[in-house]
Amino acid sequence: MKKYIFILLLLSLAIGCRDNRRLDAALEFAGENRVELERVLEHYRDSGLKYEAARFLIENMPGWYAYRGMALDSGKAVLLSTSSSWSFGAADPELAERWRQRQSMLREKVYDARVITADYLIANIDRAFAAWQSRPWNKYLPYEEFRECILPYRVGNEPLERWWEAYEDRYAFLLDSVYRGTDVIEAAAMVGDRLNAEGFVYVWDISLPYVEPSFLLEHRMGNCTNTCALAVYAMRALGIPAVIDFYTYCSEMRKGHTWNAVRDTTGRYWGMQQFTDGRFARGVSGLDGRKSGRILRQCSEAPYYKDVSGDYFADTLRLEGVDRKWDNLYLGIFNPNQHWEPVSVARVKRGKAVFPHVEPEVIYAPLTKVSEGGYEETGYPFYFDGKTVHPYVPDTAKMDTVTLWRKYPLSFWMKGYLDATCGGRFEFSNRRDFSTLEYVHAVADTPRVAYNEVMLPRQVKCRYVRYVAPADTTTDMGELMFYGSAKQYKPVAWEGTPADNKVNVMAQMFDGNPLTFYCTLEKGAVLAMDFGRPVTLDRFVFIPRNDDNFIRPGDTYELFYHGGREGWISLGRQTAKDLSLTYAVPRGALLHLRCLTRGEEEQAFAMQDGKQEFYSNFD
Repeated sequence: MKKYIFILLLLSLAIGCRDNRRLDAALEFAGENRVELERVLEHYRDSGLKYEAARFLIENMPGWYAYRGMALDSGKAVLLSTSSSWSFGAADPELAERWRQRQSMLREKVYDARVITADYLIANIDRAFAAWQSRPWNKYLPYEEFRECILPYRVGNEPLERWWEAYEDRYAFLLDSVYRGTDVIEAAAMVGDRLNAEGFVYVWDISLPYVEPSFLLEHRMGNCTNTCALAVYAMRALGIPAVIDFYTYCSEMRKGHTWNAVRDTTGRYWGMQQFTDGRFARGVSGLDGRKSGRILRQCSEAPYYKDVSGDYFADTLRLEGVDRKWDNLYLGIFNPNQHWEPVSVARVKRGKAVFPHVEPEVIYAPLTKVSEGGYEETGYPFYFDGKTVHPYVPDTAKMDTVTLWRKYPLSFWMKGYLDATCGGRFEFSNRRDFSTLEYVHAVADTPRVAYNEVMLPRQVKCRYVRYVAPADTTTDMGELMFYGSAKQYKPVAWEGTPADNKVNVMAQMFDGNPLTFYCTLEKGAVLAMDFGRPVTLDRFVFIPRNDDNFIRPGDTYELFYHGGREGWISLGRQTAKDLSLTYAVPRGALLHLRCLTRGEEEQAFAMQDGKQEFYSNFD
């Protein structure tokens, strides 16, 4: 018994020394500002959990900072230049371009530990404890969760502000009078509903660090991280335990994504879509169909994130027959640069590797680590349906002839832009008021490709052309091109239904770039074009707004299949002569089509019943 007590004493002393080292390191990092941090510790010396909370924040403070500089201020000016009549806006293009040229100036970091005041930190701790203790659901929220869900004084790298007072003043009535129940998820839904009703404009022209909480509260614009921060500020100010979940990479979009999660009284975190996408509710996941393989959560404690895939994925993946020479086996998801992004790791035991909490309906590849940051395939990639592994094993003795139309899945919203042209019509006239028509072409069916060439049944002489959109749809048009024999005729003037913002104007339809487009939210738009003089046309091309991932004539492509440990193997290059490519491919293979001319969006696919199958929830 004495020996046991002695061991516990040594363990306690070791933990205490380790904790003291963290605190001492943080105080030393603070430099001249350590006196402010010491004031906080002294203030809460005999306050139990509040002292522990102060230590927690201070010990982890060296990793937290804000950016400072003119580039941040000018970036906010770009945001404020945004024009939009709905939830997606476009900043002033000249301001946005000037800011992008100067964004490298955004490098000065102001570390919290060196500038934070005792009064600020004390006020934050006191308000957090008051919020924790004032809501009925928080009697089920342990301190270890409270310090990550309500206590933090910041969300990301935004400038420090006393944000909680303004947010509580704005939204406290929601829980003090509108909803007085005990369901924390319903309380979060009330906050989300209010935020959505107040509106938010997404701006993708520039990518800023987190902006001040006061800026978000008043101007309500930015990207996905800004919507999540806005929701967290509001919910934490009201005592709702809220966090931000994210992934860093998905194979569909080649970038990350963020959303909110709220902890309920059972201890479960519910990932919720952003408040602009719908009502917060149990069972509504923040995942939007993109395949990431791993979910992380922002934390105040170093290393400032943790893996929470278990909150989202229940399936376990088991691989057998693994080479025993490897200690660890990794799972990777597809990267267009022909390597695999590792998202999970498992120990190899007796030739088996078990991966818990794996996202289903994803293509993975088994990997081994060969260098710092370097991985290589140990076998064939496979599709995991949640229960069974379906490997892509190419049979080079059986070659199938296939037709390829795209290098990337066609998302449902891109399909919507194509669908919106069905029922539209192109009218050709020599009169400005179109009182008489020389010819009318109606779009009778939904286009299935971006590049739609219409051969006129006869030569049409006209000065004016107008496009009349279907009465029940909005308009997103990428390019319009008119030809007579080998000559292209471009309009010299145009007019019609106003664009939704100052960027996506009618001129974008005549710039030769299918990725720029005209956009209006008014239904039944009318777009009139003037060639300046009568011209003779025999064909025209219309390209609805699209992602430019269809096969484009003149571009050069290279098709690969995956050969397991041999990696990606080329099936040859082709320069497209038409809107599709034809290849002979090994049966059962995983394929990857690269465009060597332009673009970055590419995705692995297989052939299913003669069609490309990308396994994406976006298509």
